[in-house]
Amino acid sequence: MKKIAVILLCICCLVVFAVVKTTSTAATITLDTSQKKFTAGTTILLQFSSLKAVKIADLFLIHSYGKTIVKGKVDKNKLRFSIPELYAKKTGTVSWYLIQDRKNIAAGQFEIIPNDATPTLIENYLGPTTILTGQEHYTMMVAIPTDSYDNPKTDNTTVFIKDQFLDAITVTTKKTDDFIAWKNIYSRTISGKMLISTQCNTALSKEFETEITPSIATNFTIDYARNHQFADGNQITKLKTSVIKDQFGNLVGDGTLVTFQVTTKNNNFLKTFAATINGVAIAQLLHPDHKEIYTVKAYVTGMAESRPIQIAYQPLIKDFPYQFLEKNRKIVVGPLTSFMNQIVPDGIKVELKIFHKNKLIETKIVESAKGLATFILLPPFYKQSAYQFEITTLGVTKKTESIPYENYQ
Repeated sequence: MKKIAVILLCICCLVVFAVVKTTSTAATITLDTSQKKFTAGTTILLQFSSLKAVKIADLFLIHSYGKTIVKGKVDKNKLRFSIPELYAKKTGTVSWYLIQDRKNIAAGQFEIIPNDATPTLIENYLGPTTILTGQEHYTMMVAIPTDSYDNPKTDNTTVFIKDQFLDAITVTTKKTDDFIAWKNIYSRTISGKMLISTQCNTALSKEFETEITPSIATNFTIDYARNHQFADGNQITKLKTSVIKDQFGNLVGDGTLVTFQVTTKNNNFLKTFAATINGVAIAQLLHPDHKEIYTVKAYVTGMAESRPIQIAYQPLIKDFPYQFLEKNRKIVVGPLTSFMNQIVPDGIKVELKIFHKNKLIETKIVESAKGLATFILLPPFYKQSAYQFEITTLGVTKKTESIPYENYQ
């Protein structure tokens, strides 16, 4: 039992001695540098001292810019660490750990603050750079003032945000919060260009621009103009909008697409398009080649529309001549004459339907030239003894009786 007691007593003494030794080593090294805040860009030196000669040690730094290990310099019982310039220029909280013999024997932290003695710089962000007219639309200016080392200034730094539109200049004082100063700059009811700038101390920003464009179009009217009212399939009817504006009276932007939808009396649909210039869109519509009534309505898709209008076209002709030649193998339609008894323009469509025993066997279409349209029925392809025909042009249709043909063997 005595031996066991002696052994336990020795173990306890060793443990106590080890604890005292470690604690004593840590306690012998103290931080002499009392400063807790340093200015960015200045020399940052941490000095430690000991009651006895100091062994070499390392300083482990944790910085917002990164982590690094700094080698110390020993001078008798002094241990000095110089913070690298790269880290000393950047603001933030720096945590340090003194490492000796792979053991952390001391720890602490200090703060690097912006250097207000250096010239102020200012970064700016503006967006969007295009907004619509109206009080509910706005662009945002964000300003970030910094020192010469690109460190954001401390909160509550004064920034002036200026905006100019027409004859009005507005200057707003803002304080930085979380490093930034910002302002929502609202649109006006008049379209145009708005200029924006910022200032912090002596730092001036460049000139920024925001374009205030017209808001969405409002309803409008349409009208038409033409040389004559006849359905000649040749002339052009011009469709024109009134001046299209937004709700504040601003002309819609050039290039706004207007769709003109045309409905025929048979409920067929046609479309033509035009882009606005100075608020007006002008489209072109080809005359039909037969009597017709067009119902026209215009749209700015998803925004505005017009009331429908009707455009009536009168038939160009009431009748036309035709004749059979060369043993009825050649059919000549025309001459086709217009409302002043003039020859119709070239390109008028003439349609010929060929029937045998009242059954349609073929449809031929040719375009007129000098008022005439010619059809040729070659014997190898038309072998029957008789055919009936239906001729249609410019909305007029004429039917023939049964026309005899020589049998082709």
